[in-house]
Amino acid sequence: MIALLLLVFGLISDYISPVGAAIPVVPNFDPQKTVGMWHPIGMASKLPQLAEYEQKISPMDHFVEVIDGDLKLTANYMDGVCKESTAMLKRTKKPGVFKFPGGKVRMMDIDYEKYLIMHKKKSNYEAMYLSARGSDVEDDIKEKFKRLVLEQNYPEAHIKYFNAEQCTPTAA
Repeated sequence: MIALLLLVFGLISDYISPVGAAIPVVPNFDPQKTVGMWHPIGMASKLPQLAEYEQKISPMDHFVEVIDGDLKLTANYMDGVCKESTAMLKRTKKPGVFKFPGGKVRMMDIDYEKYLIMHKKKSNYEAMYLSARGSDVEDDIKEKFKRLVLEQNYPEAHIKYFNAEQCTPTAA
């Protein structure tokens, strides 16, 4: 999950390269329906370095809250020890599109009870993510993710799936 948060907040931008295809956005996106726990299932990038980097950091579940229309993401993650990370995605005038310093997140496809496919773009890179309400998704959802990834011209070999782990940070 840290990898997802790092990407969402642009902390590893040197590991991803730009993509140029039009990005679809969920019509009538309802942020309130995203509240709760999400599990990272997979991600895709243009460069293999990102996928290799992702495997070094255990992806973790993340909790979504809505505050004045903005999305607050909180996750515990392993980076040698268990840590917590929090970040905000600020709403824009277009439903399903959120901004953060230097970039945007677009909600590409969602079944609020099952899965979410999102696209994150910063000025110098792009990546796509699949998250789910459960710890796994059906094959048809993985196929939908793969189709969207390929439509964005990402190499199929750069689609990676995670085995999410859990941890609880200890008080300092």
